[in-house]
Amino acid sequence: MKLKWTSTARRRAWVAIVAILAAAMAIAGWRHRSSRAAGPDESPALAGKVPAALELSRRKALYPSFHKHPFLVAHESSAFGWTAEDGKQPDTIKQLAHNELEFERLAEESTRILRCQLVYHYETVDVQVERARLTGEPLQQLALPGLDGQEIQFEVTQADLSPSGHQGTFTGRVAGRLDSTVTFAFKGGREAFTILSPSDKLYLQADPREPGELIVKSIDPATYVVGVCGTQ
Repeated sequence: MKLKWTSTARRRAWVAIVAILAAAMAIAGWRHRSSRAAGPDESPALAGKVPAALELSRRKALYPSFHKHPFLVAHESSAFGWTAEDGKQPDTIKQLAHNELEFERLAEESTRILRCQLVYHYETVDVQVERARLTGEPLQQLALPGLDGQEIQFEVTQADLSPSGHQGTFTGRVAGRLDSTVTFAFKGGREAFTILSPSDKLYLQADPREPGELIVKSIDPATYVVGVCGTQ
């Protein structure tokens, strides 16, 4: 069945991509507030009164073992570095997740996606936007990572950028594919995107992990709701 990508679906995907970035920024906030799990004994006045809230706080606390760039680069281009670890495996998910809550969501999501791979972006889009502003030339095309070393050329047809240029959204299509849709959002070095290209049978979603790090997933659009964020 050929996927028909309507204007309503495009708007929903755009909103979902922005929501993904908001969730990623929330992750960063939790990390800065606490680098260890909170236990009930840390708030004696609340002990026994709000166990659900304390349990949620514990699950949101950053894993002590969490770190950036957890895997070695197995293949790279001038723009990206692809890791080899299978992002659907529990051991890999544990290293990708910031905290227990995110681990649970990524583990559940792994049953609904085809592939998952961590990719490093060497020059994030906020840097590219800044350079384009200095030259006076708008960004008309971006390279986005697929899986296993694949790069997809993204033709930008519309941009909505903040005055600072540090955050914004782009919409457009895969180069040469009029039936495709690409939505991309960024805030600082955190980035998220969705690519739907029926002609290529290419359906990808990428969620931000850390600045310059993307969790790229191959999805089946018939069973996967585009824009569902795997991070928390």
